[in-house]
Amino acid sequence: MTTKSIIPEEYQKMLSRVLPVLVFLLGIWYFCIRILGYGFEFLPGDMGDSRFINFLMEHGYQWSMGNADSFWSAGFMYPFENAVALSDNMIGTMPFYGVWRLLGFSHETSYQLWWIVICSLNYWSAYYVMKRWFNRWDLAIIAAWIFAFTIFNLGQINYMQMMIRFMVPIVLYSGVKMVDTSRVKYLVIFSLGIVYQFYGVIYNGFFLMYFSLFLVVAYAIITKKYLFFIPFFKKQALLFTGATLLISVLAMLWLMQPYIDMSEQLGMRSYDEVRWNVPVILSFFFASESAYTWQILNESCKPDVPIWWIHYAFPGMIPLIGMLGIPFFWIYWKIRKSDISKLTWAVSIVVFIVFMGFIRTYDGQTFFALFFKLPGMGSMRVLNRFINVELFLILILLISLAVKVPRKWSILLFILVVLDNAFVPSRVIREDKAMISDRRESMIELIEENRNDEHIAYVVIDSTQTEFFKTHLDAMIASTYVPLPTVNGYSSGCPGEFGQFFTEVSEAGLTRWYKDSGLDSTKVLVIQK
Repeated sequence: MTTKSIIPEEYQKMLSRVLPVLVFLLGIWYFCIRILGYGFEFLPGDMGDSRFINFLMEHGYQWSMGNADSFWSAGFMYPFENAVALSDNMIGTMPFYGVWRLLGFSHETSYQLWWIVICSLNYWSAYYVMKRWFNRWDLAIIAAWIFAFTIFNLGQINYMQMMIRFMVPIVLYSGVKMVDTSRVKYLVIFSLGIVYQFYGVIYNGFFLMYFSLFLVVAYAIITKKYLFFIPFFKKQALLFTGATLLISVLAMLWLMQPYIDMSEQLGMRSYDEVRWNVPVILSFFFASESAYTWQILNESCKPDVPIWWIHYAFPGMIPLIGMLGIPFFWIYWKIRKSDISKLTWAVSIVVFIVFMGFIRTYDGQTFFALFFKLPGMGSMRVLNRFINVELFLILILLISLAVKVPRKWSILLFILVVLDNAFVPSRVIREDKAMISDRRESMIELIEENRNDEHIAYVVIDSTQTEFFKTHLDAMIASTYVPLPTVNGYSSGCPGEFGQFFTEVSEAGLTRWYKDSGLDSTKVLVIQK
């Protein structure tokens, strides 16, 4: 007996409209508000990378308001230029931050609200695509919950930018529809969606670009639509195709040129350096310390690797079983001669290939060498982030199989999903907002009290601070409010000559930077704490 026979059709329609909204609100409370606090007392993430992302968005906002001369030279690591290109830039979702600043919210509160917006977009993009794809709003809710509020995010909460992935469902869906229909509108969405994901966060941009292309190729081969792209270049569609490709190329050139220049200046990472960051099998069972249901995995599955904190790759047990079970699915489908859709076959193949490319043995053997040769992949350091795109591929696979499950079982599936992603807010990495706000205000006040017209920059040295990044970020955040750049700097990398000052924040390191950069030390305001 199905739910349809129990609940009248008019109530079914009402539920299909109301329940997605109610579950969304439940997810925002469960995932976001419980972490932020009911009075927004906490900022998600630590005092390092999370505040760095907040700095980048504030800089982008000030630049858009005409209060900063350059976007790429953001006034840190002065006088080094294009320092933003050392890491992510946040320009794609800066408007979601800037609108709160325009409405009068503070630096930190705007960051919290930005995060809620991102999680909301993740939920609704996943819900919309899954509902449209499989015509099951109940299963779409379940997929959206996993995608937006998954426990994987909690292991990555120091890297808040990685949660920007709401274009992933849209691009993957449009890629498949592009093969199915050969309609140019799907090419437009596919191409511009990838570009926008790059503007949101470059890591996810590269992963989405390559994984979606793998899916398009696999699906075209399985459906035997090898020449699906021919209609894009016929007379009636050529203008749209040409305009789409031109806009995409120009937008990518504007975004990536500073990174290309930076790689030529500082060099790229070697394969031997990067491959040790490829996840090992235990990484996929290494749950966040905040996990409730799977706390035992955090305690027993910590990989025995030097930089273990970049090995959180647990996506929840349900997606993990879906990913690891693919070879068994194949065998079962073959033996039972199951009627499996071409989409399911294509997605399962891509999920498996991607997984095999992002796992290594403890002695360093990995197929990632093949991925490393792709343009842009050599710039990546934290490789478990591939799960951000792989997760939705897994969800497509699981939902495509679950459509045969009667709707009456959806509530049980949803409960299992919630339990799979259950967590304890007090164990999530987060910082006191009032304390962070006070640090910002006191630093701004200190600089304003001591600067004069002869100063061209300032630097903060704090001998009492053992964690160097806190001092750098205090100075950097203040630079978005005072009309001086700072010598301090924190990012995913730095010029070699800056290295000693980067890690020590000492006078010796500062003296070396003065010498190597040609900066006139007599014109730098030195604040010692």
